[in-house]
Amino acid sequence: MKLEEARVTQLQSSHPALSFIDDFLLAHKTANLYLVGGAIRDALLSRPMQERDYDFVVTGLPVSDLERWFTAHGELHLVGQHFGVYKFMPTGFTSKDIAFIDIALPRTEAVSKGSLGGYRDFDIQSDPTIPIETDLARRDFTINAIALDLRTHLLIDPFNGQIDLTQKVLRAVGKPEERFTEDLTRILRGIRFASELGFDIEPDTNLALKSQIERLNILREIDDKIEYVVPREVVGIELAKALSRNPVEALHAFVNHRVIEMLFPEVHALISKDQDYLAPLAHIKPNELTLVLAIILRACTKEVIVETLSFTGLNTLPRGSSLRTEQEQILWLVSMSKELNSQAQIREMRASVFEKRFMNGKGLLLMRTLELLGKKEIAQSAKKRRQEIEDRWIVDHDESIAPLISGQDILSTGISPGPEVRLLLDEVRDLQLDGTLMRREDALKWIAGKQF
Repeated sequence: MKLEEARVTQLQSSHPALSFIDDFLLAHKTANLYLVGGAIRDALLSRPMQERDYDFVVTGLPVSDLERWFTAHGELHLVGQHFGVYKFMPTGFTSKDIAFIDIALPRTEAVSKGSLGGYRDFDIQSDPTIPIETDLARRDFTINAIALDLRTHLLIDPFNGQIDLTQKVLRAVGKPEERFTEDLTRILRGIRFASELGFDIEPDTNLALKSQIERLNILREIDDKIEYVVPREVVGIELAKALSRNPVEALHAFVNHRVIEMLFPEVHALISKDQDYLAPLAHIKPNELTLVLAIILRACTKEVIVETLSFTGLNTLPRGSSLRTEQEQILWLVSMSKELNSQAQIREMRASVFEKRFMNGKGLLLMRTLELLGKKEIAQSAKKRRQEIEDRWIVDHDESIAPLISGQDILSTGISPGPEVRLLLDEVRDLQLDGTLMRREDALKWIAGKQF
């Protein structure tokens, strides 16, 4: 089957960094360049790419020629000597513009002797003469085992992934039991894909997945160190993607497939006692990962929250990642949501304390958390008070209110350095936010009056 020219053009123009495609094909008349994986899947679903993540396979070109050409057209790094996978950044672009592009030779994989299901436990053979169909056979699910020949625009689909896309079915390539036992990370990937795309898991694939779920936490000894076969950082990435992209479906799938039981045992115990424990998440939206985790862990102690975020790998994601969650932020949201139980607390809260809790990005998260937990009146009171302060000082939500005076102003009145300075600053801030003091001169007079 040939992909429509308009869709091919759309794919190739989806990011300027892909302009190398035509140049490569022009320079290598006998080589083939294939786009594979998620980019093709999403294009066939007419779905925006969740990540600018492009994977290419090159056949019919000696390794030395491949390395020479891509090195001349950008930055190239070999991921592993035996993997045959390179990370490529075209000239003129950086990782701020696009993730490094995967350029790979076609390869075959065989499970290493003694493997327990680690995602790197493979003996890999890469060779530019291997047919693309053979390379696709090693992939996890049929919807990811489709390639686009960028020279002919033909789709190579040996496992009928397009049919599964049309029927909204997630199906393992080949024998499901083998796919999951050879790489246990596919368990979470499968559940994530099904929930993210709204697909049903094909019965045999689902049965194999469920039979392996308890192996997510198995350990092994390597070089006198005990480690998880499924690395926690990989677990964290899959959980974060699922709970960010379609959180309601993901949580439903996590409960049904015992992911909550295996990775969030304390939460599983809470659900066992209260079937409505996850009900507050019925109205959660995509990209509210921090809120999802705060609500899931809301009844847990600080120690359990810290342990759970570590055990699931959710605290290992790199800084700058859109999927990263800050442990301290989750702890703070849980603590505040427990503490705030009446509108009176909002009305009577010192203005300077209210500012720290609600007049910032965290405040928006806290109000949203309170709403989801059924404390809408409290959230509404906080919103009202916040709006009153913003209107008084004519600022938007993302603008800060400049303080009327500084610590140096207080010291210049003759007050000695010490805790009293901080207390006075907070008092002035209270009066400023409440509208009692509106000018610097008034604040300085107030300070002068405090000395008598």
